[in-house]
Order: sequence, then structure tokens, then C-alpha cells
Amino acid sequence: MFYELKRGRAGLITFQELQDDYVMYGFPEKTVEECKRNLYNFRSDAMVASNLVFVVLDLLNFQDVFGEKDRVAIYMRNDLCLIVDIKDEDESIRKLFEDTVKRYETEGQGIKETVPEKFLYHFMNNLVREDKKFLENMEFHMSVLETRILKEHVNPGFINEILSLRRELMYIWNYYEQLIDVGEVLKDNENDLFPEENVRRFSHFAERTARLSENVKHLKEYSVQLRETHDAMLDYNLNNIMKLFTVITTIFLPLTLIAGWYGMNFEYMPELHWRYGYLGVIVFSTVVVLICIVAFKKYKLL
Repeated sequence: MFYELKRGRAGLITFQELQDDYVMYGFPEKTVEECKRNLYNFRSDAMVASNLVFVVLDLLNFQDVFGEKDRVAIYMRNDLCLIVDIKDEDESIRKLFEDTVKRYETEGQGIKETVPEKFLYHFMNNLVREDKKFLENMEFHMSVLETRILKEHVNPGFINEILSLRRELMYIWNYYEQLIDVGEVLKDNENDLFPEENVRRFSHFAERTARLSENVKHLKEYSVQLRETHDAMLDYNLNNIMKLFTVITTIFLPLTLIAGWYGMNFEYMPELHWRYGYLGVIVFSTVVVLICIVAFKKYKLL
């Protein structure tokens, strides 16, 4: 689908259509080959020619960060903004394109009053429009995890949950770094493709994406703090257990001494032949235990 703009056109085509018509558009063949290349990360270099800016983006699905990524190619000329749908199983790229077109209709400006670089700016802005809410929800989820740690409501799978969060944040951070790179390439305008008054829009996009990237870095640091808090709570609980065992051992240590004393079986120990000797040792041991307990409570050791 194509729309006439004030200067040039904006369009969305499939990868098959690109393969059939790239010569007609005047695109280099190597850009088509670049679209087919499998990427195992988000970073991709933009190609800047005398009259063309080309870039391939892998788009993240925030509902399934580790799932299949959509892929889109962008061809920008002074008279053309062409979005190529390389891989779009959920049709999110088409929806983004249609939402960008509808934006002009709802604001009453009319798409025929815009130019290719402005259209691309609004298209890329739509890529990150809802991301702030997602990151806020993730931060809230992490604060819930922190509360669980402090209340000691954790299970053996808790560490795996934190590690999964950190991996997810790493994916998102790399995704934003890719978008920042693209925004900076368009902002630099090395081939003087766009009028200077329109280039500042890409600066706004790069800055907005950079703020999102900083938020992700903050969340990554927060996840490290969660891990450290979890480890600290485990150490604290272990110390409490060892403290309890130490107190119990200390309380009954005098009884061990008494048992050892009377276990020596000397012949002339008077208590051995005293009628109330056994009861006396019990009472004495009980008094010693009570004194130890009172002393520990006084010094808040128990």
C-alpha cells in the first residue's frame, strides 16, 4: 500500500515484492541480501549512500521477549519512505504502519501534508510509544519480588526468576541500543538527504529511546540488588539459626559441667549419699537454666 505525500510517497510492501521490484526502485542488490541475512543479535549497521539510507531492524515482542522477532527493512530517500515487511507473523508491522497513517487523519493534518522523513519519525515513534508503561509494570513486578524477599516468602525457583528477568532486560537493552543507533544515523544526515529543520525530529527519537535504555539499565541494577538482597536474607536467616543453636548450647553448657562433675564417681562426694541429692541436682540445674535464659533475654540475645 502506498500513500502520496507532500513530497514523494510512503509505502508498505512485503519482502517478496521487494525482491521482484528492487531494480525498479533503484535499490542496491546487497540491501536485499541483507534483509535475508539471519541475525543472532539486534545490532545491524545502517547503509548510507548518496541518495539512500537503508537499515534492517529486528523488532521485539514485549509480550514474549524470548519469542520470534519481527523483522522490518526501511528504505529512505528524499522522495520515499518504504517499509518492507520481512517477517511479521502477528501483523504488528502492518498495524504500526496503519496507525501512523491514522495519526494524520485523527489530527486533521492529512497525510498529503507531510514528507517522508516526518512519516518515518512518527512510524519509529510508534515503535516505542507503549514501552514506558511496560517498563513501569516490570519495575512494579520487581518491587513485589523485593517485598516477597523481605517477608521471606521465597521458594527455590526464586533465583531462576531473577535470572530470567535479567536476561529479559538484557534483550530489551540491546533492542533499544539498536534503535538509538538508527536514530543517530538519521540525525547525522551525512548525505544531506533531509532538510535541516526536519532532522531534529530524529534527535528527539534518539533521546527518547536513550531514556528508555537508561530505565532498562536502572532495572538491570535493580535486579542485581534483588539478587544481593535475597542472598543477604539467606545469610541473615542462617545467622539466626546459628545464633539460636549457640544460645541453646550456651544455656545447657553448665548442665554439661554439672553432669561431668557428678559423673566422676568419687567415693566421698557427700551428695551421692544424700537422700535428696538427685532432687537437689535437678532443682540446681533448673535454676541455672532459668538464670541463663533471663540473662540472654536481658541482653536481647534470645
